[in-house]
Amino acid sequence: MNLMDVLVVFPHGNALKVTSGVTTRVWSLIKALTDNEIKVTILHSINSKGFEDIELKRKCNVFYYREIKILGISDWYFTDLNPFFTYKLFKILRSQNLNIIQIEYPWGFFSLKLAANKKSILLYDSQGVEGEFYKVVSKHPRFPRILKPIVKVYFKLYEKLVCKLTNFIVCVSDVDRNYYTERYKIQKNKTILIQTPSAIAQDKLNNKKKSKTISRQKLGIPLDKTIVIFHGTLPHPPNQEAFDLIMKYISPNIKNSNIIFVLAGLNLSKFRKDNIISLGFVEDLRDLLMSADFAIVPINSGSGMRVKCSDYIISALPFISTKKGIEGLDFLEEDEDFLLYDTVDEEFLSGINLLHKDIRLREKFSLNLKKKLKNIGFKKFEKRFVSLYSHLDNVSI
Repeated sequence: MNLMDVLVVFPHGNALKVTSGVTTRVWSLIKALTDNEIKVTILHSINSKGFEDIELKRKCNVFYYREIKILGISDWYFTDLNPFFTYKLFKILRSQNLNIIQIEYPWGFFSLKLAANKKSILLYDSQGVEGEFYKVVSKHPRFPRILKPIVKVYFKLYEKLVCKLTNFIVCVSDVDRNYYTERYKIQKNKTILIQTPSAIAQDKLNNKKKSKTISRQKLGIPLDKTIVIFHGTLPHPPNQEAFDLIMKYISPNIKNSNIIFVLAGLNLSKFRKDNIISLGFVEDLRDLLMSADFAIVPINSGSGMRVKCSDYIISALPFISTKKGIEGLDFLEEDEDFLLYDTVDEEFLSGINLLHKDIRLREKFSLNLKKKLKNIGFKKFEKRFVSLYSHLDNVSI
């Protein structure tokens, strides 16, 4: 195991700091590998420098590349055209004999394929179906109009070719796995399902009531109200849609003055208005989770796995979700572990009022979620990824 040499490529992101669901996965992967004495090299954005987990960084060999803008937007979707990315990638691959090369998004894969040693195993760690994500991305007001007519074809074709050319694909949900096998005609034995864990250590505080009070005081949240939370990173479009739904539809239609919606997330503005408190970025997510009575997941678009749900599960926090919001967590049972609705509508609002009133139902959900903690814990994730790498190290291609 200690002879294995792995490169993790994370285009347009910080692989060494948890700020979102994707970075939770990458950070957890790197921690799992280094904890098992696997040599890890990382290539990620120069914008990450100075904002990394220093302890984890010390265990890795870290390289950076400079991002550029193409057609007025970040080079994210055109990473292969970024000469700084390509140069640094070739430099790494020419100087190291790597067993496994893992890329966290499809973008930049063709530069990697061109430069990689033929004996290296290429692993695509899919964060979601990019062929579907275009529907969300193209709606963003800053997305160039010139690209909208071609983005659907480009996203799907690029991703399909990556799935065909890579040696193995790691999926975060069965929904994504089925998409690749059915739409892209990828053999199922080429795909591996490994769900993303929560990056939060399981709560060890015995006095939960005391912890809730302390967390609310720390965040400036009322002690005598029912606190309903949602958190997510911006400008991720599905999260933006969810924040908009809460502010423009959900909160105005919840008339009970005892219910307060508390929002948090990277790049979210701070404000207090009517029955909403927006905290902006919360440094310690545990404080937000411990302050809440329950959470909502009003997600209507996107793909992959909503890691925020893993955060709610690890905290045994009752929650309400749309069907889209719960994708990737098929071990949960509707009405036994959480409330589920097709979309955000009057029934979703009724669910919020129900959980506010029915404390016994919240306690039931919390107890049931505690039984499911093993499904999203770091130990299971670590075991599955390390076992996968051990297996791949003995595979001939």
